[in-house]
Amino acid sequence: MFSNSVAAQTDRVIIYNDVNFQGANMTLNESWKGGGGFDRNIKSIRVPKGYRVRIYEGKNYKGTESLLTEDWNPGAGAYWFGRIRSIRIDRAQIQPPRPEPIAPPTTGNFPVIYAQANFQGPAEAIERDFAGTRDWEGSPHRIRSIRVPQGWFLVLYDKRNFRGKSYNLTSDWTPQPGDYWYGRIKSIGNLNEMCKMIALKKGAINDKFRRDHQ
Repeated sequence: MFSNSVAAQTDRVIIYNDVNFQGANMTLNESWKGGGGFDRNIKSIRVPKGYRVRIYEGKNYKGTESLLTEDWNPGAGAYWFGRIRSIRIDRAQIQPPRPEPIAPPTTGNFPVIYAQANFQGPAEAIERDFAGTRDWEGSPHRIRSIRVPQGWFLVLYDKRNFRGKSYNLTSDWTPQPGDYWYGRIKSIGNLNEMCKMIALKKGAINDKFRRDHQ
């Protein structure tokens, strides 16, 4: 069903042909294979709490895909802006309560990953290389912002165990939905920890050299 006003339902996925949830809209009661006036013409999407929405670059759920778990309003210039051709909708499985990730020890000591943009939501301090865990791959969280203390150098990866595409980070980072790295980080290399290990190893070698030549 099409409408020129914002749909009243708050428990359904709604697609819009304009940014900021404006313009013609359609409420999706089920997955959408594509076609019609919204083909490559979706500019923002309402995603109710508890829904997992996969957007596809081809009709019939084919081609490049991306996962949305919250409202999407990227603005012109974002990769998916005007590219969506089909949408698969799933209700997220209700998870039993689980303990929050450990709180950061003290702000400024270590980098801190957050489950929401703008350094909000559950958080966890990263004291050394982070090879990836299920807890931060959507069950239940994804990395959507990172505090980076002064002097730290991080390398973000889109696959576990420091593989795939990478992105260097030296300051606080909070991208918006539509950015490639939003919710895609699977592992983080900590170059500060690597430099510390190299320094310790170098010091041990120097100590051995001095002992051998006394």
